[in-house]
Amino acid sequence: MSDPNTTQPSPDWRDQRRAERQPRRDSRRGMRGGAPIGGLIILVIGAVLLAENMGYHLPQHWWAALLLIPAGGALVSAVRFWRVDNRLSSRVIAAMTGGVVFLLVAFSIFFGMNWSFLWPVLLILVGAGLMARSYWPR
Repeated sequence: MSDPNTTQPSPDWRDQRRAERQPRRDSRRGMRGGAPIGGLIILVIGAVLLAENMGYHLPQHWWAALLLIPAGGALVSAVRFWRVDNRLSSRVIAAMTGGVVFLLVAFSIFFGMNWSFLWPVLLILVGAGLMARSYWPR
């Protein structure tokens, strides 16, 4: 016979643990959801190369438009973090800074901007983003 004073885990403790973990897993899956970016990149590159082979003339630096993919991903992450945190947190600032930097680089390459003007601006943005992130509450 077992001692009535000792506590035995209930037979359904595993089910209780799974029920506790499930909301956390669902929230993480919600943050990861989205289009398969690798497939999208390959699809866009294939469409561009096919268009060039069919005689359509694209801008010289058409590939710079591919930098819009990580820029868009970073900005979407910033919006998702904003919705989860309900405030401007350090991770919102970090994602937003990355997205803006990628946007500036993509537009400068695509439109042929002068790099002697742009790279100091990028350094200022990255530095400001790092400072804001370190001083902003988590």
